[in-house]
Parts: sequence; C-alpha cells; structure tokens
Amino acid sequence: MRALTSSIVCTALLLAAAAPLRGQIVRNAPTRTDSAAAPAVRPESQATPDRARYAQIEFEAFRHTHLPHVTSRRAPSCDERVGAKCYWYAEGHELPAEPREITQQRQKLLWDLEAFAKSAPENFWITEQRVRYLAESERYDEALAVARACRGDGAGNGWRCETLVGFALHLSGAYLEAERTYDSALAHMGPMEKCAWRDMSLLLDDVARAQYRATRCGDPARDEWAARTWSLARTLYAMPGNDSRTEYFARMTMAQMIADAPGAFQKGFNEDERETLLRFGWPRSWAAEFVLPFTVALADTNSIIPKSPGSTIGVKGKGKGGTPMGSYPPGVKIPANMPPLTRPPDIPKGPLPGNAGGAPDSRPQLPRLPGVELKPRDDDGISIVGMEAVPAYRYIPAGYVLNDPVRADSTAWWQQLPPVFARYAPAYAKSLVSLEHQQAVFKRGDSAIVVMAYETRGNPAVAGAKLNAALTVTPGGPTPHDYSARLPNAPASTVLTVRAPWGPLLMSAELTAPERNAVARARYGVGPLPGPTARVTLSDILFYRSTGAFPATVEEAAPLALATERIHAKEKLGVYWETYGTDPTGESMHVSVIVMRENANGNDEPGFFSRLGKAIGRNRDATPVSISVDDLSARGLRTSTRALSLDISTLTKGEYVVQLEITVAGQPTLHTERRIEVLGP
Repeated sequence: MRALTSSIVCTALLLAAAAPLRGQIVRNAPTRTDSAAAPAVRPESQATPDRARYAQIEFEAFRHTHLPHVTSRRAPSCDERVGAKCYWYAEGHELPAEPREITQQRQKLLWDLEAFAKSAPENFWITEQRVRYLAESERYDEALAVARACRGDGAGNGWRCETLVGFALHLSGAYLEAERTYDSALAHMGPMEKCAWRDMSLLLDDVARAQYRATRCGDPARDEWAARTWSLARTLYAMPGNDSRTEYFARMTMAQMIADAPGAFQKGFNEDERETLLRFGWPRSWAAEFVLPFTVALADTNSIIPKSPGSTIGVKGKGKGGTPMGSYPPGVKIPANMPPLTRPPDIPKGPLPGNAGGAPDSRPQLPRLPGVELKPRDDDGISIVGMEAVPAYRYIPAGYVLNDPVRADSTAWWQQLPPVFARYAPAYAKSLVSLEHQQAVFKRGDSAIVVMAYETRGNPAVAGAKLNAALTVTPGGPTPHDYSARLPNAPASTVLTVRAPWGPLLMSAELTAPERNAVARARYGVGPLPGPTARVTLSDILFYRSTGAFPATVEEAAPLALATERIHAKEKLGVYWETYGTDPTGESMHVSVIVMRENANGNDEPGFFSRLGKAIGRNRDATPVSISVDDLSARGLRTSTRALSLDISTLTKGEYVVQLEITVAGQPTLHTERRIEVLGP
C-alpha cells in the first residue's frame, strides 16, 4: 500500500469547547437503526436480496473489528467545521496497510454478491454494491463491466445504472466518456433528482456561493455560471473531458452507495457525513484506535444562548473557511453588486443581563470556568480513522478568480490557496508543481499569438520523464472556449505557440508525465487588459538566444526563445518586441532599454535617465546595462518589429528587471518590463 497523506474528518465527540482528536473519523459501534439493519438470524432461507444485505453488513462488521490500530493525534484547530465534524488537511500522515484478513473477506463478499447477482440480475442494490467494492479494491475494469451489465430497478430509474457506468469510467481515467455518460444520466432524471445532482454549492466559497444561489435550479443563468465554473476548475485544460466535474458526480454516486448500505464507519449516513464526502471525497483507507469508554463534555457557562447537546450554534468554523470576508484576499475591492457577507458573531457581545431584566449587575463580571461532565460512550470504544485520496488540491477557484480569471496572477491559481472549501486529488497529479517557462503575447490583426517556452531540467517531478506538453489559452467571457496546441512525446525543452482572438486571455501551460502521475503547470492571465488604448501600443518582451542575426518577425524569434527567465552573464541577451499602430509613412520613436537590479526600485522615477541614475547609485557593484536610441517606425506597415542584443557581462549574479520604454510624439509613453535572473559570469 502506497504512503498516503491525510485529509481527515473528525466527528466531534465533545461539545464545541472540547479539542477534537487529530486524524480520525469517529463513528459509533456497528449498531444500525435504519432499513439496512442485519436480521437477528442468518437468512439462508430468505430471499436473495436479504441474503446479499446480510453478507454486506457482515463484512463491514468484520472490517470494524479487524482494522489495524493507530495512536491518537490531536489537531490544534479545524481547517473547516462541518456540523459536528472537524476537518483538517495535513500532509505526511500514513495509515498501516490493510490486513490480509480484510482483503480476503472483501473478496469473499464479492464472490457472494456475484452469486446473488445471478439469482437476481435485476436487483440494482446488488449491482451497486458490486461496483462499490470492486472500486474499493481498485479493480476498475471489472467494476465497469458490472456497471454496464446493470438492468435497473424496473421503476423508471434506469439513470441510476448510468451513474454506475460513469463512476467506473471516471475512476478508470476515461473522463470524456464518463462526462458523456453522466450527462445522459442527468437527461433521464426527474426534475428534483437533476437539481440535487447538479447542485455544486457545497464546493464554493462564500463569494461564489452567494452568486450561485442568486439564481434558481433550471435558470439558464445558473446553468451558464455553473458551466463556466466547471470549465475554469479543470486541473488540465488540454485534457479531453472535465474530470473535475465527473469527480463530483462520482462523489454523488458514492454517497448514494453508502446511503444504501453501511460503510466502514458503521453509524449510518447523515447530512454531515454526506457534506464531507461531497466536499473532500470518500476515504480510500481506514484504521482504528481504542478510546476510553467515556467522553468529557465541557459545558459553556458563559454563553447567553442555551445549547443543546450536539448543537453547533455559534460555532462558525475557526479554520481557513471561517473568514468573514470569504475568498476575497486583502486589498481586493468587493463588487457593489455582491450581497453582503455578514454573519452573526460566534458569541453575543455586550453586558450580560442582570437581575432578571432589572438594573444591570454592578458587580465585576468574572469569567466562569466551564463545567466538566463525564458521559458513557454508546459504542464499543473503537474510533475509525479514514483517509481520502491524496494529495488533494483546491477544487474550485476562489470567487474573485471566477469573476475575472484573466486578471488573476499565478498566485491566485495556487492549488492550496486558502480558504480551501473543497478538495480534489486527481489520480494523474500525485505531484503538481510550477512549470519554469517564458511567455509573451503578440498581436496580428484581430488575433493574438501566444508564445511559450519551457524547461524541465532541474525539476525533479518531471525531469527525465516521458512528457506530453500543451499550451491552452481561453478568452475572457461568459462562455469559455479553449485554443490549444498539444505536443505528445515532448522534449525536455521546446517552444509552443497558439493563436486566439485578440484580447485578455487566460493561459494554462501544462506538462504531464503519465508514468509518474506528475504535472507541471503555469496558469495566469496574459494579453492586453480591458480598457481604452492609445493609437500606438506595445507588445510583451520576448527574451531570445542571440545568434548574431536579429529576428524580423515573431515567427523567427519564437524558435530562439529562452526556455526560462534565467541567463548566464557570459551570454548575450536577445530582446524582441513589437510596436502596433505606428504611422506607415514613418515616424520618430525614442527607444530606451535598461537592465537594472530588481530591488533598485526605480519605477517611481519619471524618465529613463532618472531611473538609470538611481539604479547606479544603489548598485555600485553592478553597472546597469542600458541603451537609448532614436528610431524610425517601419514604412508601409502599422507594426514595427525590433530586436537587439545586450552584453550583460558586467552584471553580477542576481535578479534584474529589463525595462523597455518607447516615446512617440503626441502619444503616451509606452512601457513594459520583464524580470530576468543572471546566474553569474
């Protein structure tokens, strides 16, 4: 069994003031009060469905008493509170391998269910549980075969068989076919079932949830918003199918499976457990720990609001998901049309009532210690530890990113960006790292050319592996449409280009190493920002390897693009750019280029020579490289392309900024810059 990090849910055995046990999902004893309760006598003489249910309950009871044991761990706080459950994510935890006895008993259950299926092939429950336990054994091809043979329950619920097929396809990695299958199931559902299955509100942060709930199920505006959100939530934009979306439907399928039969936790299936499953996935491994036969309840004697046992009144979540500002980071202005995100305080403030509503008590109000009460446990003293698939990343982007993805920088797309309201662990991304690259955007009429060069050497996650490379750009707008370039069997370093409509774009550069289940990715907004523009505009800077000749077009410069924004001081630094809207009859342009220390902080100085002087004054040990020339725009064209080669041998090791400034008479000064790291002579 491979090592797993832990994404863990803990059922609170204590009141709100009690500290949760770290790393456990706690359930009571295998006592059932629902319709799936085991009969008192083994039903060999009863109908096949009853015998099948007995075999399933018998296996879960066996698992409950034969799990490997782990010691208790305590968490200082919850990442997220879900009703009576405390959830936190911590990497580095590992559960013992599943005992052979449990594996053998699961196989025996599968043999029994297979035999029962031959006697009752139309019984959906038997088919459903066969798919469930085959998937638990990671026998996805067999699970798919069983799901495809499903006949339904004869009550017009044939769509449930389709959900089993979609579930097995998703776990097999056939995401495009899984999405089509789930879409077919949705089309065959009744209105209530369809709304329930498409409701994604549990996955959203405060901001996105407010927008989502501003429309109702069936409203085309909600459908458009959800489709756009699922599109942006994809881990890989270049991969066929939307596995983020089918992962949610797979969780809905698993929730139905567990609701129909007891699971490893042996406590039934309530709303808290359903929410944690939908938000964070279902456990893939289990262990057990012994606990004392008593729980300690700390009675809150200071609160005005009376709390009944198990009440979560006032417990709003002290972790990453409990911030009053939702997903807005500091400094971001909240849109005027956003509903206010206000919450009542956890504990009412103000003076405590005195003398039964009379005059306030003038005596000093001293805090009272909580009362302590011992309560006997109603189970067998065994707590179950469950771990979901890992590593798990942020599932849905933050609300402010969804609202304007093309303005989002790479930090906004960080896979662990807090607050994390839901997580997803793609099977193909056991490692998800940043891609070292260089990109630039150039204009061709109403089209954009996006150039991206990458480098894998020095990145242990993907270096030396068989790679697939892709560059995908998506214009901003209510309906995302991808423009992609894909390169199977990609080299360790190369250049990709994509054409897309001119305007603000969301770029996703992706490298996958399928044999390692590793992904290297860069995702952020590129291209021109919305707003008025002047007659003359400037492209991005593209660094290229200087070969002595100067590229005249981006098509000539792109193959020479540096794969990273790093260069040795002994090399020549090529700089390529384009100026748009210039007078085809020719007009004068003053061009200034300076390479200065990134920490020189000269950007606030108005003018090239002021910044140059400030840079020299602050960096006596490194002479900045600078060029200032009078140029003439291209004749007969409205696009002027330029390239130059810079000698940077005088620069010492460190981080620099290459600043380009162009002045055209009667036009605002054009300015762009790009960071470069000099590795030393």
